[in-house]
Amino acid sequence: MKILRNWLRASASVPVALALIAAPASAQIQAQPVPDDPDNPLESAERPESGEVTHSATANMAQATRQVSGPNILVIVAHPDDELFFAPVLARAARSGGKVTLAFATSGDAGPGVSELEPGPELAALREDEARCSAYTLGASQALFWQMGDGTLALDARKPDSPMRSLKLRIAELIEEIEPNVVISWGPDGGYGHSDHRAVNAAVTEVVQAMDDGRPDLLYPALPASEDTPSELDGWAKTHPTLITDRLTYEREDLDAMRAAANCYESQFDASARAALPELLHGAVWRGNVFFRLAFSRSN
Repeated sequence: MKILRNWLRASASVPVALALIAAPASAQIQAQPVPDDPDNPLESAERPESGEVTHSATANMAQATRQVSGPNILVIVAHPDDELFFAPVLARAARSGGKVTLAFATSGDAGPGVSELEPGPELAALREDEARCSAYTLGASQALFWQMGDGTLALDARKPDSPMRSLKLRIAELIEEIEPNVVISWGPDGGYGHSDHRAVNAAVTEVVQAMDDGRPDLLYPALPASEDTPSELDGWAKTHPTLITDRLTYEREDLDAMRAAANCYESQFDASARAALPELLHGAVWRGNVFFRLAFSRSN
């Protein structure tokens, strides 16, 4: 998220960027929910009341015990704060009775952000605590930390003892354990090209593409290419509108949850950036819909 931090610091405002793109919804997450439809996973049970959000929110994650009546979503990303790029969708799914699991391949131990901490265990522990706070505010059932080395995921990928081999094994085991029907991860572009993001994409995609029965939908977040895309987003990879398969709606309270999640990451963003991030993404990119590209054709 370094490029996004730089964008936030450099920009007081962002011009109107993207027109809404009509696209079919995910088989599990409806882009245009039908009111009073009990079979619609985004229109089911309301999110239960939550207590005070703290950076030690693990014990408060009561959502894990509620009955799941919506989509079962597994998010696999490289670092704490990566989930912010599509956070409103996670909040809406959880609020509507779904289950959301966040898995972080690394703890961001090499990215001090604005914390002035040295890379290492203390920074990793802080970023894990921030990710727990984010997970709680978004309504996720759990946040998992695989504690692989930040910046190392793509090293010596073909060797038997490489981080990539270990990452693929962890991914396969987790998918088998929780049986998600939707997996969200970085696309092959890594958002803005981060090597860890690209490595996570390669590992997740390799595992999912080999599955037969029970293969989940694999969605990559997408920034639609547009003539109106602000120059501040030039460092991010763009997706042609014809390749965007899913336009997933969110509501005001889901954006509020994203605001709270962004506020958890005090080590990565200063106060002004934490306040500006949701407004910039909502106003310049999402505008009520988070965009995704389906990795593979859906099974009939």
